[in-house]
Amino acid sequence: PTPMLPPALAANGCALAAQATRHYRSGDYQKCYTVSKRVLEDDPYHLGILPVHIASLVHLEMKSVVFYIAHKVTAAYPNHAVAWFAAGCYYYLIKKYESARRFFGRAAKIDGRFAAAWIAYGHAFAHHDESDQALAAYRTASRLFPGSHLPWLFIGIEYLRTNSLTLAEQYLTGARSLLPWDALVLNELGVVNFKQKKYEASVQLLLAAIDASPRPREAFFCNLGHALLKLRTVEGVERAKRAFEQAHRHNPKSGGALVGLGFAHHVLSDLDAAIELYHRALALQRDDAFAQEMLNKAVMEAAVGDLADPTAPIRFL
Repeated sequence: PTPMLPPALAANGCALAAQATRHYRSGDYQKCYTVSKRVLEDDPYHLGILPVHIASLVHLEMKSVVFYIAHKVTAAYPNHAVAWFAAGCYYYLIKKYESARRFFGRAAKIDGRFAAAWIAYGHAFAHHDESDQALAAYRTASRLFPGSHLPWLFIGIEYLRTNSLTLAEQYLTGARSLLPWDALVLNELGVVNFKQKKYEASVQLLLAAIDASPRPREAFFCNLGHALLKLRTVEGVERAKRAFEQAHRHNPKSGGALVGLGFAHHVLSDLDAAIELYHRALALQRDDAFAQEMLNKAVMEAAVGDLADPTAPIRFL
């Protein structure tokens, strides 16, 4: 830990770069950005920290800053892979994946051992549903950095996206063996178990993901809420409601969290709250077919008084 280092070494750019990388890998992108920014303020030519600095900016969606860095670095270092990696990250952020892919490919061509470019290259392919090319890029990254869990994680996510659950579980378990308490790995394993209908195991993995994350994501709580609903118990529904409330606190503009919260209230026969939450979700995301269907169902039930009796047993939908 940095506080245990001598003051001169604690302020050293290389030590701070390692600290920023640790923050990035633990999912604390704000701290990664803060530390890496300090390094670059002291030494603008510290190219070694640029990959994690730019990657943290991508996660924080700071488009203008990424554009500024990409513009400066490509002008100053046109023969460095990190310059074109920065340019690719900007186009990735603005969802121009074809251009992003071209720049990531250029970065990988300049430095074939630049793992960050290969991973980003895979992401750009994945966004175009080009699974084979994405997997090839991730596998290249795994060969370049056999000790890193990230390529294994992204291969597992890609297999999960294409519903190849056995392969997804295999690669995500491999990622977990390299970094046992990575929150994103635990979350994705929880999703795999959910899709395999292993709901108890899914709940435990998702709780572990939330505990392991310094800044738990809204998606972690939403996933936990859905897994708890599948337990089909009163306690599970109450816990799911609290999980969706946490998700909503993390991102008040999330329609998914509101739909999940509305569904939990619906299962608990609290139709007024469910109807209000479905309406709020649809105000944020008008094309949510599930929210619209459940809103219609809740309105009909309220109209006929189907669940008006407060002593009626809970009905799982």
